Amino acid sequence: MDFGWTPAQRAVHDRMRALGAEADAAAPDDRMRVLARGGALGLPIARDLGGEGLDLVTTALAYEGLGAALRDGGVLLAAGAHLFGVALLLARVGTPAQQRAWLPRMATGDCMATVAATEAGAGSDVASVQATADRAASGYRLTGEKRYVTWADRADVYFAIARDGGEGRAGGAPARGLTALLVPRAGAGGADAEGARAGAGGADAAGARAGAEGADAARIRPGAPLATAGLRGARLAPVSFSGCEVGPDALLGRAGAGLAVFQIAMTYERALILAFRLGAMERALGAAVRFARERAIGGQAIARHQAVAHRLAQMKLRLETSRLLVYRAAWELDQGHRGQAEAALAKWHTADSAVQFALDDLQLRGGAGYLEESGLPSAVDDALGGSIHSGTSDVLATIVARWLGA
Repeated sequence: MDFGWTPAQRAVHDRMRALGAEADAAAPDDRMRVLARGGALGLPIARDLGGEGLDLVTTALAYEGLGAALRDGGVLLAAGAHLFGVALLLARVGTPAQQRAWLPRMATGDCMATVAATEAGAGSDVASVQATADRAASGYRLTGEKRYVTWADRADVYFAIARDGGEGRAGGAPARGLTALLVPRAGAGGADAEGARAGAGGADAAGARAGAEGADAARIRPGAPLATAGLRGARLAPVSFSGCEVGPDALLGRAGAGLAVFQIAMTYERALILAFRLGAMERALGAAVRFARERAIGGQAIARHQAVAHRLAQMKLRLETSRLLVYRAAWELDQGHRGQAEAALAKWHTADSAVQFALDDLQLRGGAGYLEESGLPSAVDDALGGSIHSGTSDVLATIVARWLGA
């Protein structure tokens, strides 16, 4: 077992850390473009599909580097939803045509993707979604209201989960299992568009031209970004799908197998979505140690007080245990294992650790830490968001318990 990094992996980390610093210095609306230009949105995507072909352990290290320098956790969350929640899923279950159509543009950020699963009555229990995907002559007709969609108003394609209604649910027939769809905004194209560009003929070409136009923009209505307590750069918002028609090429996996497809997406996302938090905690710990050494009470640095020293030691413990769990989960997925429990453990522990880490960091500074200008209250709000998205801590604990057979 080797816990070291190769020179090539360290170079990726350092490059992404420099990119994070560049994005941090940019205006908030420009940060995602900086990440895209620097290659952060395509690191694990295959080289022949426009990415760098990195393994997931190295990708996690790269995002740790980004988090060490870029303080906008919301943008990093949105980048993670795009890459880990959708692009890696496409690489795993997408058809060759779907991969050729979408992944090269996702790798460059020319096409931004996001997950649209949560609804008013279906958050942790995604199996309860009420959005429907009725069969139509053109493929599927999607209708439903999604909530808390990351990067909602700027996404080019949505990975949506809906209940398969069959052939228009004639006679009020009940909806069947869940189906996973890639739903493009108008003009975003898709696998059928790839077929059109490749010169498909006859009826296939007509379907391809229809698919190339993407979904009707008027039938996809993102709402205004929500006033979240933290992670505002993620631009969470509702999205309404009103009879949005997509071609058969929009189907991910098999019809009715959407829950299994969604679980694969969430495994990738849970394993890797908080890798950037490792860098953020490392950065915060360094600043906390410097503060404790420089801040004196009674002529003695507060770092010499056992209570303060122990708080710093506990922060280090949370960082290192989170790091081990994140890289273990990434390694499991690199080996082709299911990795559901390992991903749940990584996300659960890292999210909870980040919350306590942020609270410790604030309390260490006393009243000064409670001022907005310190940035620490915002860090607490950001960390709290991490304990909710991609599965709450309670949901993740349930996954681990089931894995144990409890």
